[in-house]
Amino acid sequence: MDLRHHSKPYIRDIELATLLGGSEDRRYSWIKRALQKKDLVRLKRGIYLIDGLPFDAFEIAQHLYGPSYISLASALSYHGWIPEAVYSTTNVTAKKSLMVQTPIGVFNYAHTPKEQFYMCVERKNGFLMAHPWKALADYVYVYHKEWKNLQEVVEDLRIEKSSIEGVDRQPLEEIAEYYKSPRVRRFAKIILRKLR
Repeated sequence: MDLRHHSKPYIRDIELATLLGGSEDRRYSWIKRALQKKDLVRLKRGIYLIDGLPFDAFEIAQHLYGPSYISLASALSYHGWIPEAVYSTTNVTAKKSLMVQTPIGVFNYAHTPKEQFYMCVERKNGFLMAHPWKALADYVYVYHKEWKNLQEVVEDLRIEKSSIEGVDRQPLEEIAEYYKSPRVRRFAKIILRKLR
């Protein structure tokens, strides 16, 4: 069976069961052969990448561990706020923190509060992405940052200050009002004062 016409670059055991039919032993043998021939690449138990199909690591991240969304350094890089390339895909999750190592890269998942989990998170093409202000709020929460002003943020993360100017402040106001962590709310209020 040729999977290169599958609608997604990844496939799960349950989909393979439907496509292949037959006994569990037959399916297991087929998957084992596909892995040996490198037609499939195991990302984790029960989910495989189909060889030869283009994929987006951000989309894959959503399926390796969830609920989760792209945040922290990956989101800041995506939005053009930090200049460096990010060598692992950074996500946040309402579940416990986890690192998933795969043949296509490392996916890090950091725990954040489940209250307002999807606040300031946007659906992109196949994945969920934190607004840059939410990515910064998550950064404060996950890494216990105590930034006192915008300059400390800019210097610590090497953010281009021009990236911040003109960005919609509404998400930051939501974070200042509703994010569960007092440290994060305090940070958001400090930044809002500096931006006024």
